[in-house]
Amino acid sequence: MTTANAAAKIAVTPEVFSFVDYDPAEIAAVLRDVAERLGVANPIRLAVDESTPLAKMSAMLLDEHGEHVVGPASSDAVVSIRAQSGALENTKRLTTFSPDRAAQSLGRMLLRARDRMRADFADTPADAELSLSENASWDAYCAGRLERVGISVNQQRFRYNFRNRFGFTDEVDAMFDQLWAADDLGWSDLPRR
Repeated sequence: MTTANAAAKIAVTPEVFSFVDYDPAEIAAVLRDVAERLGVANPIRLAVDESTPLAKMSAMLLDEHGEHVVGPASSDAVVSIRAQSGALENTKRLTTFSPDRAAQSLGRMLLRARDRMRADFADTPADAELSLSENASWDAYCAGRLERVGISVNQQRFRYNFRNRFGFTDEVDAMFDQLWAADDLGWSDLPRR
């Protein structure tokens, strides 16, 4: 299903879901709303793997030829998001769509893509190559920004994941709080182990 608006052209695949009760138009509407809140006007392609209940996601930027862009990208680059169906799922009603969970998950990927367009994220590894600590840092940084644009996120979930990667200390909590409150960090500013 391809849905277009002034902010972004959005494509969601598959066009018909067989294993989960998801509606591509509803997913596109959530994605459009999140993109508008975050100021992402790029075309967006979302491919949902409905064959697994897992929740892994990744985002990358593609040029006009569909090639993966490494380093800063132009403002017309396509944001390509791959999501396993669990990332969009209502955890209390399995195989059904959760607009809130989708907004959180897709918002993190849109922020990652938006960050990758900046020169200070030029040397960021592909999502599949990120370490657990790099993922935890970037997720905390993204989730804090999502909260500030009005998307409901569970701060404790991200704090716990961050603590698991960096330790359960007051110093680690202070690092998390700085990430959560930040708006303009570069890749080298994110803590990692």
